[in-house]
Amino acid sequence: MLAGLDNVSPFIRVAMDGPIDERWSVEERVIWDYELLYVMEGQLAITVEDVMYLGLPGDFFLFKPNQRHAIQMYESKHIRQPHVHFDLHMLPDRHEVTVSFKKFHDMTAAEQGWFRTDELSFPPYDLPNHIRPRHAAELERLLFELIREYETKQPFSELRMKSCLLELLALLMREQYWDRQMRLNEHTDMLMSIRKELELNVNSKIKLDDLSAHYHISKFHLIHLFKQQFNMTPIHYQQKIRMERAKNLIKFSTASLSDIADTLGYTNIQTFSRAFKAMEGKSPSEYRKS
Repeated sequence: MLAGLDNVSPFIRVAMDGPIDERWSVEERVIWDYELLYVMEGQLAITVEDVMYLGLPGDFFLFKPNQRHAIQMYESKHIRQPHVHFDLHMLPDRHEVTVSFKKFHDMTAAEQGWFRTDELSFPPYDLPNHIRPRHAAELERLLFELIREYETKQPFSELRMKSCLLELLALLMREQYWDRQMRLNEHTDMLMSIRKELELNVNSKIKLDDLSAHYHISKFHLIHLFKQQFNMTPIHYQQKIRMERAKNLIKFSTASLSDIADTLGYTNIQTFSRAFKAMEGKSPSEYRKS
């Protein structure tokens, strides 16, 4: 996974404008590289890994390596969808790899080895498949500048294409970052309340279903927001707090291990010992002696 974008040197495989005035579609396929597609005119019905999206003018779609997707015109007789296929790195087989229109099971063994590592789906970048930027004009300008460089093959066009693509990605990432921060800020009070509740009830097992019902939020969304804010799930956070208290009691009190287990809500000393060893790498008695 990417430790940072400072080691990225993109390779532009194809960059082209895409005006279409006839019935057109891309049947389900997987691609070896990334494709960034811009819906400039018309509407597209796009499916990515069985999730359906409606692409409106101004939308961007990022198709990722080995990700099933299909594209169809939607209630439009004219479509314009400029797009670019690219790798994030200058890989040795970059000139051998083409643009795929195949399903995975239709590929040869050699072709199945061409898939690039998907680095853009993970933190801190987290680029989604569907992006609806607030201001698409600058992104559109950069994309067409990249396409022009690809088509005209001017001296040092490779550097200009890299520059345009990196700026495009940076602007998309920045917008996604600020959107995530805004969503987190909207839920900060709720997340702080949940954290406090976990800390105050460290000796009892809190269920995600109860938190979800109390705060009127789905379990999935709750876990996602909590993990973004605190870098761990609510259950992991409570386990961590419980273990920190256990370590303090073991080190700085004369209470027996059985009493400590009981104080922290464990059903018996054996359950406590297993949980402690799983998180700390040693048993409570070994920790007390260390």
